[in-house]
Amino acid sequence: MFGTGQKEEAMLYYLYMMSDGEISGNERKLFSKICKEMDLDEDDKRVVMKKCKEMTKNSSTILGVILSNNLDEQVGRGWLGITNSSMLSSVIWNLVNLGYADKVYSDDEKRIVDHLVKKWEIDPEVYQEMVDTADTMLALTNQKEWVASTFEKGSARNKRMKKIDSEIERLHSDIKLTIDELTM
Repeated sequence: MFGTGQKEEAMLYYLYMMSDGEISGNERKLFSKICKEMDLDEDDKRVVMKKCKEMTKNSSTILGVILSNNLDEQVGRGWLGITNSSMLSSVIWNLVNLGYADKVYSDDEKRIVDHLVKKWEIDPEVYQEMVDTADTMLALTNQKEWVASTFEKGSARNKRMKKIDSEIERLHSDIKLTIDELTM
């Protein structure tokens, strides 16, 4: 069952994934992970997906759907009606991650995030750090794919891939720390 603000936040994520015309498998996986972190079950996800599909039937842009349904306002208020920089920055980070999940942070995705960053008064430097981190994580993911396709299976390949995984995890931890520091 949805908590206050959760349905709207999940809808924001799903609409965002729809913004570039196609929802990739990686986006679906990340959306499921985000929903799990929000304690939303499969039924909740189905409700969100159905509602988003209904909302977009007669719309030309996803940003227009977000604005006309006041999702930016509803998510921006937070669960208790109090704007929380850390919570809102976490939403932005989830959106940036979803944007990079299919390896292309599209112009439509950027427009949505840019709108939310301005609306929610997120520090532009924090947002830029998120984008830079996501760029680096994408480059490391591409490097990992290259290692997997270039090196024969064995300890040398495993060691390289483990090192890349460790670096990706460090970057993820660093951005989470930045987000947590916003409430201090």
